[in-house]
Amino acid sequence: MNNIKIKVIQTSSEFNLLEEEWKALESSLNHSNITSSFDWLNTWWKIFKDVNNNKIGYDKKLIVICLYDNDLLISVAPFLKVYRKKFGIKISFIEFLGQQWAGNYIDIISHKKHAANNEAVFCWLYKNIKFDIILLKYIPEFSAHFNNDDLYLYSACPEIKISAYNSHEEFIKNEYSKGLKQNLRTAYNRAKKTGIEIQTSVEVIDQKNFKEIINISAFKLADGKWSLYEDRNKSLFMEQITNRMASNVVLVRLNNKNVAYRTNIFFNQNKFCIDASYDRNFRKFELGSISVDANIKDSYSKQILTHCLGPGLDVYKKKFTKKTIKIFIYLRKGNTLMSLLLFNPIKVITLRKEKEAKQLIK
Repeated sequence: MNNIKIKVIQTSSEFNLLEEEWKALESSLNHSNITSSFDWLNTWWKIFKDVNNNKIGYDKKLIVICLYDNDLLISVAPFLKVYRKKFGIKISFIEFLGQQWAGNYIDIISHKKHAANNEAVFCWLYKNIKFDIILLKYIPEFSAHFNNDDLYLYSACPEIKISAYNSHEEFIKNEYSKGLKQNLRTAYNRAKKTGIEIQTSVEVIDQKNFKEIINISAFKLADGKWSLYEDRNKSLFMEQITNRMASNVVLVRLNNKNVAYRTNIFFNQNKFCIDASYDRNFRKFELGSISVDANIKDSYSKQILTHCLGPGLDVYKKKFTKKTIKIFIYLRKGNTLMSLLLFNPIKVITLRKEKEAKQLIK
Protein backbone atom coordinates (compact mmCIF):
# COMPACT_ATOMS: atom_id res chain seq x y z
CA MET A 1 0.00 0.00 0.00
CA ASN A 2 2.96 2.37 0.42
CA ASN A 3 3.13 3.11 -3.30
CA ILE A 4 -0.64 3.22 -3.86
CA LYS A 5 -2.01 6.62 -4.83
CA ILE A 6 -5.63 7.64 -5.38
CA LYS A 7 -6.91 9.88 -8.14
CA VAL A 8 -10.63 10.68 -8.34
CA ILE A 9 -12.32 11.59 -11.61
CA GLN A 10 -15.31 13.88 -11.06
CA THR A 11 -15.75 15.77 -14.34
CA SER A 12 -16.60 14.72 -17.89
CA SER A 13 -13.37 16.21 -19.25
CA GLU A 14 -11.29 14.23 -16.75
CA PHE A 15 -13.25 11.11 -17.67
CA ASN A 16 -12.47 11.59 -21.36
CA LEU A 17 -8.76 12.05 -20.61
CA LEU A 18 -8.67 8.72 -18.77
CA GLU A 19 -9.39 6.74 -21.96
CA GLU A 20 -5.85 5.71 -22.87
CA GLU A 21 -4.92 4.54 -19.35
CA TRP A 22 -8.25 2.77 -18.78
CA LYS A 23 -8.03 0.90 -22.08
CA ALA A 24 -4.43 -0.09 -21.36
CA LEU A 25 -5.64 -1.55 -18.05
CA GLU A 26 -8.45 -3.41 -19.84
CA SER A 27 -5.96 -4.85 -22.30
CA SER A 28 -3.58 -6.00 -19.56
CA LEU A 29 -6.44 -7.79 -17.76
CA ASN A 30 -8.10 -9.17 -20.92
CA HIS A 31 -11.13 -7.50 -19.37
CA SER A 32 -14.38 -9.18 -20.46
CA ASN A 33 -17.11 -7.11 -18.74
CA ILE A 34 -18.60 -5.27 -21.70
CA THR A 35 -20.85 -2.97 -19.67
CA SER A 36 -18.01 -1.82 -17.43
CA SER A 37 -15.66 -1.10 -20.32
CA PHE A 38 -14.46 2.46 -20.92
CA ASP A 39 -16.32 2.86 -24.21
CA TRP A 40 -19.62 1.63 -22.77
CA LEU A 41 -19.49 3.72 -19.58
CA ASN A 42 -18.14 6.85 -21.24
CA THR A 43 -20.95 6.72 -23.81
CA TRP A 44 -23.50 6.04 -21.06
CA TRP A 45 -22.33 9.05 -19.03
CA LYS A 46 -22.43 11.43 -22.01
CA ILE A 47 -26.05 10.54 -22.73
CA PHE A 48 -27.57 9.98 -19.28
CA LYS A 49 -25.65 12.33 -16.97
CA ASP A 50 -28.32 15.02 -17.21
CA VAL A 51 -31.34 12.69 -17.33
CA ASN A 52 -33.31 13.04 -14.10
CA ASN A 53 -35.98 10.53 -13.11
CA ASN A 54 -36.33 7.91 -10.41
CA LYS A 55 -35.12 5.09 -12.68
CA ILE A 56 -31.93 6.77 -13.90
CA GLY A 57 -31.64 8.89 -10.74
CA TYR A 58 -31.38 12.58 -9.90
CA ASP A 59 -28.42 14.96 -9.62
CA LYS A 60 -25.77 12.44 -10.65
CA LYS A 61 -22.19 13.17 -9.63
CA LEU A 62 -19.31 11.26 -11.20
CA ILE A 63 -16.92 9.54 -8.75
CA VAL A 64 -14.49 7.33 -10.69
CA ILE A 65 -11.84 6.28 -8.16
CA CYS A 66 -8.50 5.27 -9.70
CA LEU A 67 -5.68 3.51 -7.87
CA TYR A 68 -2.11 3.91 -9.08
CA ASP A 69 0.97 1.89 -8.18
CA ASN A 70 3.56 4.63 -8.65
CA ASP A 71 2.37 6.00 -12.02
CA LEU A 72 0.69 2.83 -13.29
CA LEU A 73 -3.12 2.62 -13.20
CA ILE A 74 -3.99 -0.67 -11.49
CA SER A 75 -7.66 -0.26 -10.53
CA VAL A 76 -10.76 1.68 -11.54
CA ALA A 77 -13.94 1.85 -9.44
CA PRO A 78 -16.56 3.47 -11.75
CA PHE A 79 -18.95 4.99 -9.20
CA LEU A 80 -21.38 7.85 -9.11
CA LYS A 81 -23.45 9.52 -6.41
CA VAL A 82 -27.12 9.70 -7.27
CA TYR A 83 -30.33 10.61 -5.50
CA ARG A 84 -33.52 8.54 -5.54
CA LYS A 85 -36.92 9.05 -4.00
CA LYS A 86 -37.88 6.16 -1.71
CA PHE A 87 -40.24 5.99 1.25
CA GLY A 88 -41.30 9.54 0.39
CA ILE A 89 -37.83 11.00 0.97
CA LYS A 90 -34.74 11.82 -1.11
CA ILE A 91 -31.94 9.33 -0.50
CA SER A 92 -28.33 9.55 -1.70
CA PHE A 93 -26.75 6.38 -3.10
CA ILE A 94 -23.30 5.37 -4.25
CA GLU A 95 -23.90 3.21 -7.33
CA PHE A 96 -21.94 1.83 -10.23
CA LEU A 97 -21.94 4.08 -13.25
CA GLY A 98 -24.28 2.45 -15.77
CA GLN A 99 -26.19 0.12 -13.43
CA GLN A 100 -29.23 2.37 -13.78
CA TRP A 101 -30.03 0.99 -17.23
CA ALA A 102 -28.57 -1.64 -19.59
CA GLY A 103 -25.97 -2.99 -17.14
CA ASN A 104 -24.98 -6.63 -17.23
CA TYR A 105 -21.69 -7.45 -15.47
CA ILE A 106 -20.30 -4.40 -13.64
CA ASP A 107 -17.31 -4.54 -11.35
CA ILE A 108 -14.22 -2.80 -10.09
CA ILE A 109 -11.75 -3.10 -12.93
CA SER A 110 -8.62 -4.57 -11.44
CA HIS A 111 -6.55 -7.73 -11.30
CA LYS A 112 -7.45 -10.14 -8.50
CA LYS A 113 -4.01 -9.66 -6.99
CA HIS A 114 -4.94 -6.04 -6.27
CA ALA A 115 -8.27 -6.89 -4.60
CA ALA A 116 -6.80 -6.18 -1.16
CA ASN A 117 -6.37 -2.55 -2.21
CA ASN A 118 -10.10 -2.10 -2.77
CA GLU A 119 -10.69 -1.10 0.83
CA ALA A 120 -8.72 2.05 0.03
CA VAL A 121 -11.48 2.89 -2.44
CA PHE A 122 -14.20 2.63 0.19
CA CYS A 123 -12.10 4.41 2.81
CA TRP A 124 -11.78 7.36 0.44
CA LEU A 125 -15.56 7.34 -0.15
CA TYR A 126 -16.44 7.35 3.54
CA LYS A 127 -13.91 10.07 4.29
CA ASN A 128 -14.68 12.44 1.42
CA ILE A 129 -18.30 11.95 0.27
CA LYS A 130 -21.51 12.15 2.29
CA PHE A 131 -24.03 9.47 1.25
CA ASP A 132 -26.80 7.37 2.76
CA ILE A 133 -26.35 3.94 1.14
CA ILE A 134 -23.90 2.02 -1.05
CA LEU A 135 -25.97 -0.04 -3.50
CA LEU A 136 -23.91 -1.61 -6.29
CA LYS A 137 -25.73 -3.83 -8.80
CA TYR A 138 -24.79 -6.41 -11.46
CA ILE A 139 -21.69 -7.78 -9.75
CA PRO A 140 -20.88 -11.12 -11.44
CA GLU A 141 -20.19 -14.22 -9.37
CA PHE A 142 -16.61 -14.35 -10.66
CA SER A 143 -15.76 -10.95 -9.11
CA ALA A 144 -12.98 -11.02 -6.54
CA HIS A 145 -13.53 -7.50 -5.26
CA PHE A 146 -16.31 -7.74 -2.69
CA ASN A 147 -16.91 -9.26 0.73
CA ASN A 148 -19.47 -12.05 0.34
CA ASP A 149 -21.16 -11.03 3.59
CA ASP A 150 -22.34 -7.83 1.88
CA LEU A 151 -23.52 -9.53 -1.32
CA TYR A 152 -27.14 -10.43 -2.11
CA LEU A 153 -28.29 -12.47 -5.09
CA TYR A 154 -30.07 -10.23 -7.60
CA SER A 155 -30.44 -12.10 -10.89
CA ALA A 156 -28.55 -14.34 -13.29
CA CYS A 157 -27.31 -14.12 -16.83
CA PRO A 158 -27.57 -17.11 -19.21
CA GLU A 159 -24.23 -17.52 -20.94
CA ILE A 160 -22.75 -19.89 -23.51
CA LYS A 161 -19.09 -20.82 -23.37
CA ILE A 162 -18.43 -21.18 -27.08
CA SER A 163 -15.21 -23.17 -26.67
CA ALA A 164 -17.09 -25.95 -24.85
CA TYR A 165 -17.94 -27.43 -28.26
CA ASN A 166 -16.07 -27.53 -31.55
CA SER A 167 -18.93 -26.34 -33.71
CA HIS A 168 -22.45 -24.98 -33.80
CA GLU A 169 -23.68 -28.40 -34.92
CA GLU A 170 -22.03 -30.08 -31.93
CA PHE A 171 -23.56 -27.48 -29.62
CA ILE A 172 -27.03 -28.18 -31.02
CA LYS A 173 -26.56 -31.92 -30.64
CA ASN A 174 -25.56 -31.66 -26.98
CA GLU A 175 -27.50 -28.65 -25.68
CA TYR A 176 -30.78 -28.35 -27.61
CA SER A 177 -33.69 -30.36 -26.26
CA LYS A 178 -35.72 -32.64 -28.53
CA GLY A 179 -38.58 -30.19 -28.23
CA LEU A 180 -36.48 -27.22 -29.35
CA LYS A 181 -35.04 -29.15 -32.30
CA GLN A 182 -38.53 -30.21 -33.32
CA ASN A 183 -39.92 -26.68 -33.02
CA LEU A 184 -37.18 -25.33 -35.29
CA ARG A 185 -37.80 -28.09 -37.88
CA THR A 186 -41.55 -27.49 -37.72
CA ALA A 187 -41.12 -23.76 -38.30
CA TYR A 188 -39.02 -24.29 -41.43
CA ASN A 189 -41.38 -26.99 -42.75
CA ARG A 190 -44.46 -24.85 -42.08
CA ALA A 191 -42.88 -21.93 -43.93
CA LYS A 192 -41.92 -24.09 -46.88
CA LYS A 193 -45.45 -25.51 -47.21
CA THR A 194 -46.89 -22.00 -47.37
CA GLY A 195 -44.38 -20.80 -49.95
CA ILE A 196 -42.32 -18.77 -47.51
CA GLU A 197 -38.53 -18.86 -47.36
CA ILE A 198 -36.89 -18.22 -43.98
CA GLN A 199 -33.57 -16.45 -44.34
CA THR A 200 -31.02 -15.30 -41.77
CA SER A 201 -28.17 -12.87 -42.17
CA VAL A 202 -25.53 -11.15 -40.05
CA GLU A 203 -24.90 -7.50 -40.83
CA VAL A 204 -22.87 -4.56 -39.63
CA ILE A 205 -25.32 -2.05 -38.15
CA ASP A 206 -25.97 0.93 -40.41
CA GLN A 207 -28.66 3.61 -40.74
CA LYS A 208 -30.88 1.40 -42.88
CA ASN A 209 -31.03 -1.69 -40.67
CA PHE A 210 -31.09 0.47 -37.51
CA LYS A 211 -34.43 1.85 -38.74
CA GLU A 212 -35.56 -1.74 -39.32
CA ILE A 213 -34.56 -2.60 -35.75
CA ILE A 214 -36.67 0.28 -34.42
CA ASN A 215 -39.67 -0.79 -36.50
CA ILE A 216 -39.52 -4.43 -35.41
CA SER A 217 -38.94 -3.48 -31.77
CA ALA A 218 -42.32 -1.72 -31.77
CA PHE A 219 -44.04 -5.13 -32.03
CA LYS A 220 -43.18 -5.70 -28.36
CA LEU A 221 -46.04 -3.36 -27.52
CA ALA A 222 -48.49 -6.04 -28.70
CA ASP A 223 -47.38 -8.22 -25.77
CA GLY A 224 -47.58 -5.43 -23.20
CA LYS A 225 -43.80 -4.94 -23.30
CA TRP A 226 -41.97 -1.73 -24.17
CA SER A 227 -39.59 -0.74 -26.89
CA LEU A 228 -36.46 1.02 -25.65
CA TYR A 229 -36.54 3.13 -28.83
CA GLU A 230 -39.60 4.93 -27.47
CA ASP A 231 -37.15 6.64 -25.11
CA ARG A 232 -35.07 9.23 -26.99
CA ASN A 233 -31.99 8.85 -24.77
CA LYS A 234 -32.00 5.04 -24.82
CA SER A 235 -32.40 5.05 -28.60
CA LEU A 236 -29.51 7.50 -28.88
CA PHE A 237 -27.37 5.30 -26.63
CA MET A 238 -28.07 2.26 -28.82
CA GLU A 239 -27.18 4.21 -31.93
CA GLN A 240 -23.92 5.53 -30.48
CA ILE A 241 -22.72 2.40 -28.69
CA THR A 242 -23.22 0.21 -31.78
CA ASN A 243 -21.11 2.70 -33.71
CA ARG A 244 -18.43 3.09 -31.04
CA MET A 245 -17.96 -0.58 -30.14
CA ALA A 246 -17.74 -3.61 -32.40
CA SER A 247 -21.31 -4.73 -33.09
CA ASN A 248 -23.62 -6.52 -35.47
CA VAL A 249 -27.24 -7.44 -35.95
CA VAL A 250 -28.62 -10.89 -36.75
CA LEU A 251 -31.70 -10.56 -38.95
CA VAL A 252 -34.41 -13.07 -39.81
CA ARG A 253 -36.39 -12.55 -43.01
CA LEU A 254 -39.53 -14.10 -44.46
CA ASN A 255 -39.36 -13.81 -48.25
CA ASN A 256 -36.87 -10.95 -47.87
CA LYS A 257 -39.00 -9.07 -45.31
CA ASN A 258 -37.19 -8.36 -42.04
CA VAL A 259 -39.24 -9.85 -39.20
CA ALA A 260 -36.79 -10.42 -36.31
CA TYR A 261 -33.44 -9.17 -35.05
CA ARG A 262 -30.84 -9.59 -32.31
CA THR A 263 -28.38 -6.75 -31.70
CA ASN A 264 -24.93 -7.63 -30.31
CA ILE A 265 -21.93 -5.82 -28.85
CA PHE A 266 -18.44 -7.40 -28.91
CA PHE A 267 -15.60 -6.76 -26.49
CA ASN A 268 -12.39 -8.76 -26.13
CA GLN A 269 -13.88 -11.81 -27.87
CA ASN A 270 -17.07 -11.72 -25.81
CA LYS A 271 -20.55 -11.10 -27.20
CA PHE A 272 -23.42 -9.44 -25.35
CA CYS A 273 -26.90 -9.59 -26.89
CA ILE A 274 -28.28 -6.21 -25.85
CA ASP A 275 -31.64 -6.13 -27.63
CA ALA A 276 -34.00 -8.34 -29.64
CA SER A 277 -37.54 -8.48 -31.00
CA TYR A 278 -39.71 -10.08 -33.67
CA ASP A 279 -42.86 -9.35 -35.66
CA ARG A 280 -45.80 -10.75 -33.65
CA ASN A 281 -47.80 -11.27 -36.88
CA PHE A 282 -45.62 -14.33 -37.56
CA ARG A 283 -45.56 -16.11 -34.20
CA LYS A 284 -46.11 -19.54 -35.78
CA PHE A 285 -42.65 -19.42 -37.37
CA GLU A 286 -40.69 -19.47 -34.08
CA LEU A 287 -38.85 -16.30 -35.06
CA GLY A 288 -37.39 -15.76 -31.60
CA SER A 289 -35.84 -19.22 -31.49
CA ILE A 290 -34.59 -18.98 -35.06
CA SER A 291 -32.88 -15.65 -34.33
CA VAL A 292 -31.21 -17.02 -31.16
CA ASP A 293 -30.00 -20.08 -33.08
CA ALA A 294 -28.63 -17.89 -35.89
CA ASN A 295 -26.91 -15.69 -33.32
CA ILE A 296 -25.22 -18.68 -31.67
CA LYS A 297 -24.12 -19.87 -35.11
CA ASP A 298 -22.55 -16.45 -35.69
CA SER A 299 -20.66 -16.77 -32.39
CA TYR A 300 -19.18 -20.09 -33.50
CA SER A 301 -18.21 -18.65 -36.88
CA LYS A 302 -16.32 -15.86 -35.09
CA GLN A 303 -14.82 -18.26 -32.49
CA ILE A 304 -15.47 -15.85 -29.64
CA LEU A 305 -15.09 -16.87 -26.00
CA THR A 306 -18.52 -16.30 -24.47
CA HIS A 307 -21.97 -15.51 -25.78
CA CYS A 308 -24.13 -13.70 -23.21
CA LEU A 309 -27.90 -13.81 -23.73
CA GLY A 310 -28.40 -10.81 -21.43
CA PRO A 311 -29.50 -10.51 -17.79
CA GLY A 312 -32.77 -12.09 -16.70
CA LEU A 313 -33.91 -15.70 -16.74
CA ASP A 314 -36.50 -15.49 -19.50
CA VAL A 315 -38.02 -18.87 -20.29
CA TYR A 316 -36.83 -18.87 -23.90
CA LYS A 317 -33.19 -18.43 -22.85
CA LYS A 318 -33.26 -21.63 -20.81
CA LYS A 319 -34.02 -23.54 -24.01
CA PHE A 320 -30.56 -22.71 -25.33
CA THR A 321 -28.29 -22.99 -22.32
CA LYS A 322 -28.45 -24.21 -18.74
CA LYS A 323 -25.32 -22.29 -17.76
CA THR A 324 -25.95 -19.07 -15.85
CA ILE A 325 -23.72 -16.50 -14.19
CA LYS A 326 -25.17 -15.31 -10.90
CA ILE A 327 -25.39 -11.54 -10.43
CA PHE A 328 -25.26 -9.84 -7.04
CA ILE A 329 -26.01 -6.60 -5.21
CA TYR A 330 -23.45 -5.11 -2.79
CA LEU A 331 -25.14 -3.27 0.08
CA ARG A 332 -23.55 -1.17 2.87
CA LYS A 333 -24.56 1.63 5.19
CA GLY A 334 -23.54 5.16 4.37
CA ASN A 335 -21.96 7.76 6.65
CA THR A 336 -24.98 9.91 7.48
CA LEU A 337 -27.47 9.84 10.35
CA MET A 338 -30.15 9.10 7.76
CA SER A 339 -28.35 5.87 6.80
CA LEU A 340 -29.03 4.44 10.26
CA LEU A 341 -32.76 4.78 9.63
CA LEU A 342 -32.71 3.72 5.99
CA PHE A 343 -30.42 0.71 5.93
CA ASN A 344 -32.74 -1.92 7.43
CA PRO A 345 -35.78 -1.05 5.23
CA ILE A 346 -33.56 -1.14 2.12
CA LYS A 347 -32.02 -4.41 3.28
CA VAL A 348 -35.52 -5.91 3.64
CA ILE A 349 -36.30 -4.95 0.05
CA THR A 350 -32.96 -6.41 -1.10
CA LEU A 351 -33.60 -9.69 0.75
CA ARG A 352 -37.01 -9.91 -0.88
CA LYS A 353 -35.41 -9.54 -4.31
CA GLU A 354 -32.83 -12.17 -3.37
CA LYS A 355 -35.61 -14.62 -2.48
CA GLU A 356 -37.30 -14.00 -5.82
CA ALA A 357 -34.02 -14.47 -7.67
CA LYS A 358 -33.32 -17.77 -5.91
CA GLN A 359 -36.73 -19.09 -6.93
CA LEU A 360 -36.11 -18.15 -10.57
CA ILE A 361 -32.65 -19.73 -10.64
CA LYS A 362 -33.86 -23.11 -9.27
